[in-house]
Amino acid sequence: MPFDFPSSPYKTVAASTAAVYKSKLNKLAEHGFGDVAALKARPAAVIQAIKDITGNGDTEPDRHKRRYFLSAIFWVAKFPKRNRYYTYWQKCIPSKVWGTDDKWVKNKLLPVE
Repeated sequence: MPFDFPSSPYKTVAASTAAVYKSKLNKLAEHGFGDVAALKARPAAVIQAIKDITGNGDTEPDRHKRRYFLSAIFWVAKFPKRNRYYTYWQKCIPSKVWGTDDKWVKNKLLPVE
């Protein structure tokens, strides 16, 4: 069952990016999250589905895969600044700045209660 895309996504992206995001959202639809309402209603379950799809590893490629799913979610729907998806995004950021050995610095935002 494919994802039921809104007529106009929340953000505008390039067609190539939209194609990648659509594939990620279609994968979530296979796990029972087939529209924006489902993504908004059950963020903890969606995050668990992302973990199930991408595995439990904590390598840079694993984190990168998870960020693609989260970016796709942020593409189709607007969420408050403090939300579970953003909190999970912060857990999936890179450990180092690309091309350097500098540690990645997280944004300071209060966790979702």
